[in-house]
Amino acid sequence: MHDFSSRPRTPILLALLTLGGCVQGPNTGSTSEQKSGPTGQAGPAETRLALDVPPGLAVTVDGEPRGKTSQEPLVVAPGKHTLELDGPCGKASATVEAAVGALTTVSAPQFAGLQVAQLTVTAKTPEGKPANPAVFLGDWEVPGAAAQPTAIPACQLRLRLVADGLEGFMEDIEFEAGKSYQRELVLASGPDMVRIAGGHFRLGPPGPDHYDPTFNYQEAYEDFEGWPYIKTYEVDVATFDIDRAEVTAEEFHACYKAGFCADEPVLSAGTKSPPPELRKECSINNYTPMRDPRPGREKHPATCVAGWEAKKYCEWVGKRLPTDAEWEFAARSRKSEYACSWGGGYSPKVKCDRSGPNPWMREVCSSPKDDTEQGLCDMTDSVGEMMTHALVPGRPAPSDCRFNTVGRGEWPFSGGDSCTDKHQSPYRGFRCARDVSAAPAQG
Repeated sequence: MHDFSSRPRTPILLALLTLGGCVQGPNTGSTSEQKSGPTGQAGPAETRLALDVPPGLAVTVDGEPRGKTSQEPLVVAPGKHTLELDGPCGKASATVEAAVGALTTVSAPQFAGLQVAQLTVTAKTPEGKPANPAVFLGDWEVPGAAAQPTAIPACQLRLRLVADGLEGFMEDIEFEAGKSYQRELVLASGPDMVRIAGGHFRLGPPGPDHYDPTFNYQEAYEDFEGWPYIKTYEVDVATFDIDRAEVTAEEFHACYKAGFCADEPVLSAGTKSPPPELRKECSINNYTPMRDPRPGREKHPATCVAGWEAKKYCEWVGKRLPTDAEWEFAARSRKSEYACSWGGGYSPKVKCDRSGPNPWMREVCSSPKDDTEQGLCDMTDSVGEMMTHALVPGRPAPSDCRFNTVGRGEWPFSGGDSCTDKHQSPYRGFRCARDVSAAPAQG
């Protein structure tokens, strides 16, 4: 019989505690604490999984959330595991067998439902400085895409750039598996811009062509079909960028404060202002040197602006007015069969503006149900807009129109456009556009 009473007790207690820990060792990989524990070096009864997939996707292991995918491996227990990724293209899953103490790589092709492309975004200010925007695909923020090529899930997604103090950017892209995509952008001040993929389009009303040069426009809408007073034209529109929203009163005012949109006496002398009873409906005060916004109207569309003034503002931000072909293409969501941004029928009785009365008395982007499918605001509601008349074979240009600016109003298409070079209206604003070099057209 051994006598333990004469031996120190502390080492024995430590030994027993240590032994107890060893007894529990084989089961540690199945505990919640171990599964969600630190990544890196695996213990003797653990293994690691390295996920060679796009970063930033939500990942679960056997139904348990494990954060987001990164370069750090996941520590798991040996055995078979079910992995699930959740990202902007939906969920993808894989089953993997993890060996004791090993580093097992799980690549994108092993996940059912996951295809991968590559995206690089380079953004600068007009002065050439890095803009460093946050990059999103839908609501998913893409880690690192603003600096280097980054793996992303491949499907139809909306690319969005968000930069403090600068305009944002939007583009709908069909990302194809295995392909690389690059976007090099200059982000200035002003409204966010939307890239509109080019394509073939029919200018003029949708549906069967009812054009009749002898039509008497005095007839009531109920007495005729289609738009017999508007001729249609087939055009090809190149890819371009366009402001998501109309230029606001405060944005137009900023051009005057910067000294670029100073008054030009020769042009101003021939510019027609609205009659006195309508001037209070203008969002800017066109009788002040700085064209100040009217109180409470700062974020309303800039109205009572002549065509030459709109062109000058767009020049200030490094853009231009859109052509009427581009504008109509964008306003009808790139679809010749649409009468409005959201669709509409083949009758002139259709009402594109579904936002209610006095649309010119609201802030920009106040009626999202009338947005285009690409995310443009107020193309067929709010105020009418100015643009330049595109050169289309067989279509007459407006006469005596130095700056070639015209307007659109009730519908996104029109015939016999009148010149807006020197005409200010409380019911007409504008937005800017810019060219996109070497951008492929889409059908």
